[in-house]
Amino acid sequence: ESDNFTLDNQGQNVISFDSLTTRQPRRFCWGLQTIHGPLLLYFFVGLVGVEAYYFIFVSFRYTSFTFIYLVMALAIPSALVFTRVLLGREYQLMHLLGGFICVAGILINTLSDVKNNKVGNKDDVERHVEGDMMAICGAILLGLEDVLSEMVIKHYGSLDELFFMKGFFGVGISLLQLLIFEREGVMTLFSNIGNEPCELSTRLVFLSVYVVFQFMNVVGEVHFLSISEAALLSLSLLTSDLWATIFSVVEEGILPSASYYASFLLIVVGIVLYESAPSPLEHGTQQQTNVVDKKTDNGVEMT
Repeated sequence: ESDNFTLDNQGQNVISFDSLTTRQPRRFCWGLQTIHGPLLLYFFVGLVGVEAYYFIFVSFRYTSFTFIYLVMALAIPSALVFTRVLLGREYQLMHLLGGFICVAGILINTLSDVKNNKVGNKDDVERHVEGDMMAICGAILLGLEDVLSEMVIKHYGSLDELFFMKGFFGVGISLLQLLIFEREGVMTLFSNIGNEPCELSTRLVFLSVYVVFQFMNVVGEVHFLSISEAALLSLSLLTSDLWATIFSVVEEGILPSASYYASFLLIVVGIVLYESAPSPLEHGTQQQTNVVDKKTDNGVEMT
Protein backbone atom coordinates (compact mmCIF):
# COMPACT_ATOMS: atom_id res chain seq x y z
CA GLU A 1 0.00 0.00 0.00
CA SER A 2 1.06 3.61 -0.49
CA ASP A 3 2.00 5.96 2.33
CA ASN A 4 -1.45 7.56 2.24
CA PHE A 5 -3.40 4.37 2.92
CA THR A 6 -3.48 1.54 5.40
CA LEU A 7 -5.60 -1.58 5.89
CA ASP A 8 -8.12 -1.99 8.67
CA ASN A 9 -8.88 -5.28 10.40
CA GLN A 10 -11.42 -6.16 7.70
CA GLY A 11 -8.98 -5.66 4.84
CA GLN A 12 -10.65 -2.46 3.61
CA ASN A 13 -8.81 0.62 2.44
CA VAL A 14 -9.30 3.60 4.72
CA ILE A 15 -7.59 6.96 4.59
CA SER A 16 -4.63 7.34 6.93
CA PHE A 17 -3.05 10.68 7.73
CA ASP A 18 0.04 9.28 9.45
CA SER A 19 2.39 10.22 6.63
CA LEU A 20 0.87 13.69 6.36
CA THR A 21 0.94 14.60 10.03
CA THR A 22 4.70 13.98 10.23
CA ARG A 23 5.45 16.94 7.94
CA GLN A 24 7.88 19.45 9.33
CA PRO A 25 6.07 22.38 11.00
CA ARG A 26 6.51 25.69 9.22
CA ARG A 27 5.79 29.31 10.00
CA PHE A 28 2.95 31.11 8.25
CA CYS A 29 1.98 34.77 7.82
CA TRP A 30 5.32 36.32 8.78
CA GLY A 31 5.80 33.87 11.62
CA LEU A 32 2.49 34.55 13.39
CA GLN A 33 1.37 30.91 13.29
CA THR A 34 3.03 27.50 13.02
CA ILE A 35 1.13 25.18 10.67
CA HIS A 36 1.39 21.45 9.92
CA GLY A 37 -1.15 20.85 7.15
CA PRO A 38 -1.23 21.91 3.49
CA LEU A 39 -2.40 25.45 2.73
CA LEU A 40 -4.92 24.15 0.20
CA LEU A 41 -6.73 22.24 2.95
CA TYR A 42 -6.98 25.31 5.18
CA PHE A 43 -8.20 27.37 2.24
CA PHE A 44 -10.85 24.76 1.47
CA VAL A 45 -12.01 24.69 5.11
CA GLY A 46 -12.40 28.47 5.08
CA LEU A 47 -14.16 28.44 1.71
CA VAL A 48 -16.68 25.76 2.72
CA GLY A 49 -17.48 27.60 5.96
CA VAL A 50 -18.01 30.93 4.20
CA GLU A 51 -20.22 29.48 1.46
CA ALA A 52 -22.28 27.46 3.95
CA TYR A 53 -23.29 30.55 5.90
CA TYR A 54 -23.61 32.64 2.73
CA PHE A 55 -26.18 30.26 1.26
CA ILE A 56 -28.10 30.21 4.54
CA PHE A 57 -28.10 34.01 4.91
CA VAL A 58 -29.20 34.62 1.32
CA SER A 59 -32.02 32.08 1.72
CA PHE A 60 -33.57 34.35 4.39
CA ARG A 61 -34.56 36.68 1.55
CA TYR A 62 -36.80 34.09 -0.10
CA THR A 63 -37.97 31.40 2.31
CA SER A 64 -39.39 31.10 5.83
CA PHE A 65 -37.44 31.53 9.07
CA THR A 66 -38.57 28.23 10.60
CA PHE A 67 -37.87 26.29 7.41
CA ILE A 68 -34.26 27.44 7.33
CA TYR A 69 -33.53 26.38 10.88
CA LEU A 70 -35.32 23.09 10.50
CA VAL A 71 -33.59 22.22 7.24
CA MET A 72 -30.20 22.72 8.91
CA ALA A 73 -30.77 19.22 10.30
CA LEU A 74 -29.45 18.05 6.92
CA ALA A 75 -26.01 18.75 8.36
CA ILE A 76 -26.41 15.43 10.20
CA PRO A 77 -26.51 13.03 7.21
CA SER A 78 -23.99 15.31 5.50
CA ALA A 79 -21.59 14.86 8.41
CA LEU A 80 -22.23 11.10 8.41
CA VAL A 81 -21.37 10.74 4.72
CA PHE A 82 -18.32 13.01 4.72
CA THR A 83 -16.98 11.49 7.93
CA ARG A 84 -17.14 8.06 6.33
CA VAL A 85 -15.48 9.29 3.12
CA LEU A 86 -12.78 11.52 4.63
CA LEU A 87 -12.07 9.85 7.97
CA GLY A 88 -13.07 6.25 7.26
CA ARG A 89 -15.26 6.18 10.37
CA GLU A 90 -17.90 3.46 10.54
CA TYR A 91 -21.44 4.01 11.77
CA GLN A 92 -23.88 1.40 12.95
CA LEU A 93 -27.37 0.82 11.62
CA MET A 94 -28.93 2.86 14.43
CA HIS A 95 -26.80 5.88 13.47
CA LEU A 96 -27.87 5.63 9.83
CA LEU A 97 -31.51 5.07 10.75
CA GLY A 98 -31.48 8.17 12.94
CA GLY A 99 -30.01 10.23 10.11
CA PHE A 100 -32.57 8.87 7.64
CA ILE A 101 -35.48 9.80 9.93
CA CYS A 102 -34.09 13.33 10.25
CA VAL A 103 -34.00 13.61 6.46
CA ALA A 104 -37.60 12.34 6.29
CA GLY A 105 -38.62 15.14 8.63
CA ILE A 106 -36.88 17.66 6.38
CA LEU A 107 -38.66 16.34 3.28
CA ILE A 108 -42.07 16.64 4.95
CA ASN A 109 -41.43 20.25 5.89
CA THR A 110 -39.99 21.10 2.46
CA LEU A 111 -43.00 19.72 0.57
CA SER A 112 -45.38 21.49 2.92
CA ASP A 113 -43.46 24.73 2.59
CA VAL A 114 -43.82 24.64 -1.20
CA LYS A 115 -47.47 23.50 -1.16
CA ASN A 116 -48.62 26.11 1.34
CA ASN A 117 -46.68 28.95 -0.24
CA LYS A 118 -48.96 31.97 -0.59
CA VAL A 119 -46.93 34.08 -2.95
CA GLY A 120 -48.83 35.56 -5.83
CA ASN A 121 -47.08 34.66 -9.10
CA LYS A 122 -44.85 32.06 -10.65
CA ASP A 123 -41.68 34.13 -10.31
CA ASP A 124 -42.22 34.52 -6.57
CA VAL A 125 -42.82 30.78 -6.21
CA GLU A 126 -39.62 30.02 -8.08
CA ARG A 127 -37.65 32.40 -5.86
CA HIS A 128 -39.21 30.81 -2.80
CA VAL A 129 -38.09 27.36 -3.97
CA GLU A 130 -34.68 28.83 -4.80
CA GLY A 131 -34.43 29.99 -1.20
CA ASP A 132 -35.29 26.48 0.00
CA MET A 133 -32.54 25.01 -2.17
CA MET A 134 -30.01 27.55 -0.89
CA ALA A 135 -30.86 26.62 2.70
CA ILE A 136 -30.45 22.92 1.88
CA CYS A 137 -27.06 23.50 0.20
CA GLY A 138 -25.94 25.58 3.16
CA ALA A 139 -26.88 22.82 5.60
CA ILE A 140 -24.98 20.20 3.60
CA LEU A 141 -21.91 22.43 3.51
CA LEU A 142 -22.16 22.94 7.27
CA GLY A 143 -21.83 19.19 7.74
CA LEU A 144 -18.79 19.13 5.47
CA GLU A 145 -17.24 22.07 7.33
CA ASP A 146 -17.60 20.28 10.67
CA VAL A 147 -15.94 17.15 9.28
CA LEU A 148 -13.06 19.13 7.76
CA SER A 149 -12.55 21.01 11.02
CA GLU A 150 -12.48 17.74 12.96
CA MET A 151 -9.98 16.31 10.47
CA VAL A 152 -7.66 19.31 10.81
CA ILE A 153 -7.78 19.24 14.64
CA LYS A 154 -7.17 15.52 15.03
CA HIS A 155 -4.78 14.85 12.14
CA TYR A 156 -2.88 18.05 11.43
CA GLY A 157 -2.64 20.66 14.15
CA SER A 158 -3.95 22.21 17.33
CA LEU A 159 -7.03 24.27 18.10
CA ASP A 160 -5.02 27.48 17.81
CA GLU A 161 -3.83 26.45 14.37
CA LEU A 162 -7.37 25.82 13.15
CA PHE A 163 -8.65 29.08 14.65
CA PHE A 164 -5.94 31.11 12.96
CA MET A 165 -6.05 29.49 9.53
CA LYS A 166 -9.84 29.27 9.41
CA GLY A 167 -10.10 32.93 10.37
CA PHE A 168 -7.36 34.01 7.97
CA PHE A 169 -8.87 32.42 4.89
CA GLY A 170 -12.49 32.87 6.02
CA VAL A 171 -12.17 36.62 6.52
CA GLY A 172 -10.30 37.05 3.25
CA ILE A 173 -12.84 35.06 1.22
CA SER A 174 -15.76 36.83 2.93
CA LEU A 175 -14.41 40.32 2.18
CA LEU A 176 -13.71 39.44 -1.45
CA GLN A 177 -17.16 37.90 -1.88
CA LEU A 178 -18.84 40.93 -0.29
CA LEU A 179 -17.11 43.27 -2.72
CA ILE A 180 -18.14 41.17 -5.71
CA PHE A 181 -21.70 40.08 -4.89
CA GLU A 182 -23.01 42.18 -2.00
CA ARG A 183 -21.52 45.63 -2.52
CA GLU A 184 -24.90 47.36 -2.70
CA GLY A 185 -26.13 45.54 0.38
CA VAL A 186 -23.08 46.65 2.36
CA MET A 187 -23.56 50.25 1.25
CA THR A 188 -27.22 50.08 2.29
CA LEU A 189 -26.29 48.63 5.67
CA PHE A 190 -23.98 51.55 6.47
CA SER A 191 -26.00 54.28 4.74
CA ASN A 192 -27.78 56.99 6.71
CA ILE A 193 -30.04 58.87 4.30
CA GLY A 194 -33.11 58.96 6.53
CA ASN A 195 -35.45 56.26 5.20
CA GLU A 196 -33.86 53.22 6.87
CA PRO A 197 -36.00 51.03 9.19
CA CYS A 198 -33.63 51.75 12.10
CA GLU A 199 -30.79 54.09 13.00
CA LEU A 200 -27.24 53.41 11.86
CA SER A 201 -26.12 53.03 15.47
CA THR A 202 -28.77 50.34 16.02
CA ARG A 203 -27.63 48.44 12.94
CA LEU A 204 -24.03 48.59 14.09
CA VAL A 205 -25.02 47.26 17.50
CA PHE A 206 -26.92 44.35 15.90
CA LEU A 207 -23.96 43.58 13.63
CA SER A 208 -21.49 43.72 16.52
CA VAL A 209 -23.63 41.47 18.71
CA TYR A 210 -23.96 38.97 15.87
CA VAL A 211 -20.19 38.92 15.29
CA VAL A 212 -19.53 38.31 18.98
CA PHE A 213 -22.04 35.48 19.23
CA GLN A 214 -20.84 33.93 15.97
CA PHE A 215 -17.27 33.99 17.31
CA MET A 216 -18.43 32.29 20.51
CA ASN A 217 -20.28 29.73 18.39
CA VAL A 218 -17.17 28.90 16.35
CA VAL A 219 -15.01 28.61 19.47
CA GLY A 220 -17.51 26.30 21.13
CA GLU A 221 -17.89 24.10 18.04
CA VAL A 222 -14.14 23.73 17.55
CA HIS A 223 -13.61 22.75 21.19
CA PHE A 224 -16.49 20.27 20.90
CA LEU A 225 -14.91 18.69 17.80
CA SER A 226 -11.61 18.28 19.64
CA ILE A 227 -13.25 15.82 22.06
CA SER A 228 -16.19 14.49 20.04
CA GLU A 229 -17.25 14.13 16.40
CA ALA A 230 -18.95 16.11 13.64
CA ALA A 231 -22.20 14.16 13.37
CA LEU A 232 -22.94 14.51 17.09
CA LEU A 233 -22.20 18.23 16.85
CA SER A 234 -24.82 18.59 14.11
CA LEU A 235 -27.31 16.70 16.25
CA SER A 236 -26.62 18.88 19.26
CA LEU A 237 -27.13 22.09 17.27
CA LEU A 238 -30.70 21.07 16.44
CA THR A 239 -31.79 22.62 19.73
CA SER A 240 -31.46 25.98 17.96
CA ASP A 241 -34.47 25.03 15.82
CA LEU A 242 -36.76 25.19 18.83
CA TRP A 243 -35.43 28.58 19.91
CA ALA A 244 -35.84 29.86 16.35
CA THR A 245 -39.47 28.75 16.31
CA ILE A 246 -40.14 30.39 19.67
CA PHE A 247 -38.62 33.61 18.35
CA SER A 248 -40.76 33.53 15.19
CA VAL A 249 -43.91 33.07 17.28
CA VAL A 250 -43.17 35.64 20.00
CA GLU A 251 -41.37 38.31 17.99
CA GLU A 252 -42.87 37.99 14.51
CA GLY A 253 -46.23 36.42 15.29
CA ILE A 254 -45.70 33.60 12.78
CA LEU A 255 -47.28 30.32 13.84
CA PRO A 256 -45.67 27.13 12.44
CA SER A 257 -47.86 24.78 10.43
CA ALA A 258 -48.86 21.32 11.61
CA SER A 259 -46.26 19.80 9.29
CA TYR A 260 -43.55 21.66 11.19
CA TYR A 261 -44.43 19.87 14.42
CA ALA A 262 -44.50 16.53 12.60
CA SER A 263 -41.10 17.27 11.09
CA PHE A 264 -39.64 18.35 14.41
CA LEU A 265 -40.99 15.18 16.06
CA LEU A 266 -39.27 13.03 13.43
CA ILE A 267 -36.02 14.90 14.01
CA VAL A 268 -36.24 14.32 17.76
CA VAL A 269 -36.87 10.61 17.14
CA GLY A 270 -33.84 10.51 14.83
CA ILE A 271 -31.66 12.13 17.48
CA VAL A 272 -32.80 9.65 20.13
CA LEU A 273 -32.04 6.71 17.84
CA TYR A 274 -28.58 8.08 17.02
CA GLU A 275 -27.76 8.62 20.69
CA SER A 276 -28.97 5.11 21.58
CA ALA A 277 -26.13 3.54 19.58
CA PRO A 278 -22.53 3.36 20.84
CA SER A 279 -20.32 6.31 19.96
CA PRO A 280 -18.61 5.86 16.57
CA LEU A 281 -15.44 7.28 18.15
CA GLU A 282 -15.32 4.38 20.60
CA HIS A 283 -15.86 1.92 17.74
CA GLY A 284 -13.08 3.54 15.75
CA THR A 285 -10.70 3.44 18.70
CA GLN A 286 -11.40 -0.26 19.26
CA GLN A 287 -10.88 -0.95 15.57
CA GLN A 288 -7.50 0.80 15.61
CA THR A 289 -6.52 -1.24 18.68
CA ASN A 290 -7.40 -4.44 16.83
CA VAL A 291 -5.26 -3.37 13.88
CA VAL A 292 -2.27 -2.68 16.14
CA ASP A 293 -2.72 -6.05 17.89
CA LYS A 294 -2.90 -7.85 14.57
CA LYS A 295 0.26 -6.14 13.32
CA THR A 296 2.06 -7.03 16.54
CA ASP A 297 1.03 -10.67 16.31
CA ASN A 298 2.17 -10.97 12.71
CA GLY A 299 5.32 -8.95 13.28
CA VAL A 300 4.54 -6.94 10.12
CA GLU A 301 3.60 -3.29 9.85
CA MET A 302 1.25 -2.69 6.93
CA THR A 303 1.66 0.82 5.52
